[in-house]
Amino acid sequence: MFMEKTRGNIALVEWAIGEIDMLDSHESILNLEEINQLNSFGSAQRKREFNAGRHLKHQVFGEKLIIYGENGKPRFDNSDITIGISHSAHWALFAHARIPFGCDIEEVSDRIIPISDRFCSSDELELFAGEVGVVQLTQLWSCKEALYKLINIKGIHWKNQMRCIAISGTKFTFAVETGTENLIVNCNIVHVKNVILSIATYA
Repeated sequence: MFMEKTRGNIALVEWAIGEIDMLDSHESILNLEEINQLNSFGSAQRKREFNAGRHLKHQVFGEKLIIYGENGKPRFDNSDITIGISHSAHWALFAHARIPFGCDIEEVSDRIIPISDRFCSSDELELFAGEVGVVQLTQLWSCKEALYKLINIKGIHWKNQMRCIAISGTKFTFAVETGTENLIVNCNIVHVKNVILSIATYA
């Protein structure tokens, strides 16, 4: 059902990934409220993503209900546990921790190239030690997705307000300007097969 390495810990954040189609094909574990949420989606792909994410959640938290807060951020009610959910075309990610974080999962694809100038600058690309290709661009995109979910400020500009200032191995450091404060955020990545997973946490 899963990839060879399906679980891990990055910067105190526990994560698990699974293949959407295989998770979706398993017997339903949704409770009544989750079934109602599932049926509210018109897209078949959105339904598969929802079901896959709930399967991963269920393996750790059982029937505990996920609700959505400001800007659609998932959370548990009356809990100090932070959770994160992300999907790519074929994979679902569920992560949890007792610290704030943002997470993202992306599949490496050439489709990143035409839009790269929208989210990254030439200064950021120069931080990579060697040639910048699809993998490096996807790493930056995924990190900024994770940062966006951590910061949770609608409308923040990915290129101008979330700037990568250092890269050391699999750790990316960002300077984030929210308009009211300046933050340093770390983003750690893991690359498994064709999937890049990113976890953003405050430095």
